[in-house]
Amino acid sequence: MAKTKLSWLLQSVRSISNRRCSDAVKGLRSSSYSRSLAQAGADLRVASGVRVDNPATVSVGSHRHMGDSVQLYAWNERTTIGSNVPIASGVRMITRKHGLADVVRPMAEKGYNNAPIVIEDDVWIGFNAVILPGVTIGESSIVGAGAVVTKDIAPYSIVGGVPARLIRKRTVELD
Repeated sequence: MAKTKLSWLLQSVRSISNRRCSDAVKGLRSSSYSRSLAQAGADLRVASGVRVDNPATVSVGSHRHMGDSVQLYAWNERTTIGSNVPIASGVRMITRKHGLADVVRPMAEKGYNNAPIVIEDDVWIGFNAVILPGVTIGESSIVGAGAVVTKDIAPYSIVGGVPARLIRKRTVELD
């Protein structure tokens, strides 16, 4: 009986310690990103596995969260993310695409086209969504899980699919 209680106690202490350690690591990670980005607002929370290429071109607002394994490929272009923008796990944002117009040169020699990404305030980006170069996502919009955003999204829109398309507009319901 005593051994069972001791085992339970040790397991509980380990669980609490792991949670505190995890919170401390998240705090250090968030602090590190806040210092390396071009601009970072208050309360930036960064989960594990987040990758930001060229952080000097990335600006983020206040009160935002980046889920596990979010990747921002910000090659030579600005990525601007507003305030109150939760970004779910697995989201990819890419500011570069391959040049495809030239049909004479081989694919490997076509070069790249860069374009900025702008995500306005109060946008929610769902699990595993992909945001491609040159896109602006308007204020208070929702990007559904797995969506591939290839063109601008108007404010107050809910989009989903591949490519992302308008599902409906968000409205305020008055009683």
